[in-house]
Amino acid sequence: MAAKNGAKPSITILYDADEDRVRSEALEKKEKFPVLVSVQIEEVLTKRGYTIKKLAANPPIKRLVRQLEDDNSDLIFNICESLGGDGEEERRIASMLELLDKRFTGNASLGITLAGDKSLAKKLFEFHEVCSPDFTIVAPGHTEGTQNLDKFPLIVKPIATDASIGIDKKSVVGTVHELMDRIFAIHQQFKTPALVEEYIDGREIYVGLLGNPPAVLTPIEWDLSKLPDDMPKIAGTEAKWEEWKNPELKAAKEFVPEDILANEEIMTKLRAAALGAWKALQIRDYARIDIRLRADGTPYVLEVNPNPWLDRSAEFAMAARKSKPEMSYGDMIEKIIETAMSRPMRDKPVPNGR
Repeated sequence: MAAKNGAKPSITILYDADEDRVRSEALEKKEKFPVLVSVQIEEVLTKRGYTIKKLAANPPIKRLVRQLEDDNSDLIFNICESLGGDGEEERRIASMLELLDKRFTGNASLGITLAGDKSLAKKLFEFHEVCSPDFTIVAPGHTEGTQNLDKFPLIVKPIATDASIGIDKKSVVGTVHELMDRIFAIHQQFKTPALVEEYIDGREIYVGLLGNPPAVLTPIEWDLSKLPDDMPKIAGTEAKWEEWKNPELKAAKEFVPEDILANEEIMTKLRAAALGAWKALQIRDYARIDIRLRADGTPYVLEVNPNPWLDRSAEFAMAARKSKPEMSYGDMIEKIIETAMSRPMRDKPVPNGR
């Protein structure tokens, strides 16, 4: 999508400065550290002829506001998921870009907010008839939800974290004692209510959506059956982020589930579930929908990840690469840019209500 006189849009990549800190610490300890996503995007777009700047989002927020206000790029490529390590700031970053009337990639503050609060997302899934596990929200002295949790196992999560933070081998509980212990641990560690869900025994499927209206990318399965016997078959922090510590975890790999692709009935259900979740949470541009597929072919939406991780090796990039027509990493990044550049800017209120 051209910006001015047919030229490619100039782009500022807005990313979390905490990534630079983690990378510096790893280099000091002589630990291997992957190439940052901001660098991957910068490299591929520079090769394709874009004018690129990078802006590390650092507190204080007032300074960041001034930096963005002075930025004159055609587009902000927003991959900032926190500010000063605080993931709650992701939605506020999007709000700030909206208030500054900046064109930016990815989801608006509303979609990030709705998806980020798991309890609110679950209620919206229920209202919009998107199949999702039965749940109860447990705050000290208060519970709410579908309340149909009458048998174990159950899974207990914080209501407002991403990247599987707060989900580990103790999250799946099989007794009342384990349930109460885990709820208490969530309350103490995260200072939030706990989300208690029915545990869906099934396959872990990720469905990527890209564009407005969204195209459904090839589903990716994470083979959690290969996890060690002492770990529950869930995408917890150990499975996601501790592979380098435990060689046994490397057996759990992502792949294209060819049997699912060949089953049009199941594919129809997966597409409907993913699109239903997208609409329910007012998502735009791109997202990854995490789904548990039960043995009977019923998909249960676990959560929606707006602005999912864009690393070359991550599920979203893999889904784009395996889709038809196939998208290289650069093609995928350019499609995100094209989507943002094509989207109308938000409507502005009429002065004095006239």
